[in-house]
Amino acid sequence: MNHRRGILVLAAAAIVIFGLSAWRIANPRQRVIVDPTGIEDRRPAPSFKLHNQDSKLVPLDLYLDRHRVVLVFFDGTAGPEANGVLTELRDFHEALKREGVVVFGVSAELPQNIRRSLTQPMPFELLSDVKAADPDSVHRRWGCLREPSDGQPAGTIPAVFLIDRSGLVAWKGDRPLPLADTSNLVTDLLSGR
Repeated sequence: MNHRRGILVLAAAAIVIFGLSAWRIANPRQRVIVDPTGIEDRRPAPSFKLHNQDSKLVPLDLYLDRHRVVLVFFDGTAGPEANGVLTELRDFHEALKREGVVVFGVSAELPQNIRRSLTQPMPFELLSDVKAADPDSVHRRWGCLREPSDGQPAGTIPAVFLIDRSGLVAWKGDRPLPLADTSNLVTDLLSGR
């Protein structure tokens, strides 16, 4: 009888442990890091899946917690090469890659329009958020949507975000906070900052 009771206790403990483990997996802890100076609130970067210039689906999750990621929201109507940050990142791509930096350009343009606008290939993914005006679009979640008005379609507010190796990005309020100054972006990335 004691043997049977011991087996029941072990089975009950296993069920409780399994249930708690399943609950923790379904409800991960929210990582919020606040700079002690009170200046910067860092939280997990909003994830997304977008099609690249070749219409291949690219999930941001594959790069989070592994690489530093630079997201450059650019005006696709002018093309990626009209964006100075993207061209500088293109010029230093090999050095950035050696430092574990991954770059993505994000636009509201169709993938084929992005592809057609290139005079030379970009060595990184250019992503298309064609549903930028939708309520839960990538542009809206990152605060980079220029609302449609006067018959003009939705567009992109240019911005640059830096996601650190632990998948965190600066936030202000309910949206990620873009970099205020990108003049030393490549230098900072290559020096590990």
